[in-house]
Amino acid sequence: MINLEEYKKTFNILYIEDDKALVHKIKLILQKNFKSVFVASNGEEALKIFKSNNINLIISDINMPIIDGLTFLKNLRKINTDISFIFLTAKQEVNTIIDAIEYNISGYILKPIDLNNFLCIINKTVEKEYKKYINLQEKYLLKIDDTLTWNKQTRALLKNNFTIKLTKKELLLLELLLQYDDKVCTISEITYCLWDEEFEQKDYISNLKNIISRIRNKIPEIIIENIYGLGYRIKISK
Repeated sequence: MINLEEYKKTFNILYIEDDKALVHKIKLILQKNFKSVFVASNGEEALKIFKSNNINLIISDINMPIIDGLTFLKNLRKINTDISFIFLTAKQEVNTIIDAIEYNISGYILKPIDLNNFLCIINKTVEKEYKKYINLQEKYLLKIDDTLTWNKQTRALLKNNFTIKLTKKELLLLELLLQYDDKVCTISEITYCLWDEEFEQKDYISNLKNIISRIRNKIPEIIIENIYGLGYRIKISK
């Protein structure tokens, strides 16, 4: 599982600001820490960028031409209620921030920008997103041993966070065996899962043994146990 610094490198930020000098300065700073930085000069441009890109965090000024920051936020929340959103605001715009709170903002940064405070607030926001990411990953990840994990959502076997290439039948077998901890799957269950309605028409036992043999050769760390007279199961590390 990736750490916080690695997670930051997957982050795409949308920065909305019409002050070109400030945009240049802030963009350079953000690019050092995150995957990519998209820039818009108003809310209309920002909505177009957001709809066509995978954005993880939005940092927006309030006073902008065409569509201002608060109007942009209101429109954004109609299509996405969760994305992290930070406002850049002058002291006289406090009432606008109060109005924005009901639209689920992550925080605000006062202008003129103090860079240390700017990065601190952004990092805290990213850390919250990272915790959500970890919780979600733990929900879908099954640890087999110290190096192997199974992602239930993507149906992928990972070794040290790298996906192992498997055939369709190998994936189906692993998915079945890993569905329940320590459950023994019968030969009938396995053959029906792998060959569906065809399994009664032929003897697939030898084919099944070949698939298991390939998995054992490809991934020696996986312990597929043959429970005599019952079926197979995978031994999970406790």
